Amino acid sequence: MLKSIAGIIVGYIVMAIFAFGTFTAAYLGLGVDRVFEPDTYVVSTIWIALMIAITVIGGILGGLVCAAISKSRTAGLVFAVIVFVLSFAVNLSNIMKDHTPVARSGDVPNLQAMSMAQTPAWLLILNPILAGAGVLLGSRMKKLPAA
Repeated sequence: MLKSIAGIIVGYIVMAIFAFGTFTAAYLGLGVDRVFEPDTYVVSTIWIALMIAITVIGGILGGLVCAAISKSRTAGLVFAVIVFVLSFAVNLSNIMKDHTPVARSGDVPNLQAMSMAQTPAWLLILNPILAGAGVLLGSRMKKLPAA
């Protein structure tokens, strides 16, 4: 039981570090003008594609770590459900937000961009599903010792 809990916690930390690091690097690498549509905080198609890829890859990494530590497929399933529920809960307030484009001018610091970014509602609904599926896939990729 403790191995399962540790696997879930460490898997989640790995996901968070991967997502934070890659989103930060992508934002700095692309620059504000490629992350957002011109003069707004509406995220660009490039950023949407990156969000999808980073979500799935992060989920797979988290699932692999969880399975490696817990040595249990059940822990991977529980982790996938936790990731789905937490991601959906976090995105719920953004889903309910007004999606009218907000004007943007000049360069925007990373933290301000994160708080002002306007992500399409369909992606906010899809992202938790992709994250949970990534975790499930990652936890199934790890070969476990025969019981």
